[in-house]
Amino acid sequence: MRYAGSKRRFAKDLVPVITRRLNAETLFVDMFCGGCNILSDVDHPKKQGVELNKYVLSLWQYIKDNNGMGEIPKSVSEEMYYDIKRNYQNRTNKYPDWLIGYVGACCSYGGAWFNGYAKFNPNRNEDHIEEAYNGLEKQVQNFKYLSNTEFLCGSYDEVSLKPGTVVYCDPPYAGTRKYESDFDNNAFWDWVRRECKRGVYVYVSEYDAPDDFKCIWSRVKKDGMGTTKFGVGQLDKVEKLFVYDSQEF
Repeated sequence: MRYAGSKRRFAKDLVPVITRRLNAETLFVDMFCGGCNILSDVDHPKKQGVELNKYVLSLWQYIKDNNGMGEIPKSVSEEMYYDIKRNYQNRTNKYPDWLIGYVGACCSYGGAWFNGYAKFNPNRNEDHIEEAYNGLEKQVQNFKYLSNTEFLCGSYDEVSLKPGTVVYCDPPYAGTRKYESDFDNNAFWDWVRRECKRGVYVYVSEYDAPDDFKCIWSRVKKDGMGTTKFGVGQLDKVEKLFVYDSQEF
């Protein structure tokens, strides 16, 4: 699924690392599931996807309930995009939540929430709307244990976790483009510490982490959504996966 900050390109490397503690009785939780690009690849029957954005969460629940794409439109015009955006901003309830979720993320530039219509690129003959639909359809077809997956709408710190649960977190990164709402990164790291001390296994994707966390995986990536002193441009950044240093992984 087209989604800002997606780990789709790293899934084949990340999934084996974050699932090594899973067994038949263990629950796997993708705590900021967003586009479900990691969750869909986890080959485990006990899974939860937690997402604060109710529209994106509603999209995944709609897909699960319909066992596929249902009435998700293959084509979204620029006029339709901005009409849905206006109605979302004004909370008119003209459109269903799942459609707002699809258009707001998948049909927006860079997969960032209502970041502008993803127009056709004539120079490369790229139809971004068509690509978004086809990409999501393929992901849905290959979504492991979709019918078993439970989707929960809420904040990470509202979820009750049992000791032994394996949790993957891909939160809004500190110092990067803001999401729809502000995110307290310090409060998040405190929450991770508390959960790990309770016996929950938490893996966190970020660029950096506090000193009491250790990096267990990293890859360099090109970030076209980054900012430099010259404006927006390509940056080399290092994606990292962290765990709490005092917990045995």
